[in-house]
Amino acid sequence: MQPLERPAYFLDVNEWQTDYNAFNRPRVPDEIAAPAAARYYTAQRTAMAAPFLVADDIGVRDASEAFRADLHTVINARVAGGLPTVYTSNIPLAELGTLFDRRLADRVRDLCGELTFKGESKRGMR
Repeated sequence: MQPLERPAYFLDVNEWQTDYNAFNRPRVPDEIAAPAAARYYTAQRTAMAAPFLVADDIGVRDASEAFRADLHTVINARVAGGLPTVYTSNIPLAELGTLFDRRLADRVRDLCGELTFKGESKRGMR
């Protein structure tokens, strides 16, 4: 057996949503929209297929129905494929449905255990 080229994938959901917004805004120049769209769909395909996924910062901000549908597609593919996924968020699992929708929150909750970390932010303290 050969080792996998990419056994795990780190998806910054906030960054992924920024790419989505970049190519879905009206009057965005092609030199900005085209690379954002390419990054977005590459990330989506990779996140759906990676043997192990970390979906970081899920639920940082509101999302359009279309973006939620794409996120649901990724999550549903992973659940259906039995692929392990770690979700990180500052939003408790119980509140995820208010930001997205119940279906998406149910998919995330399915087969999940919630670990809560408490404490103050250490960002910028290096």
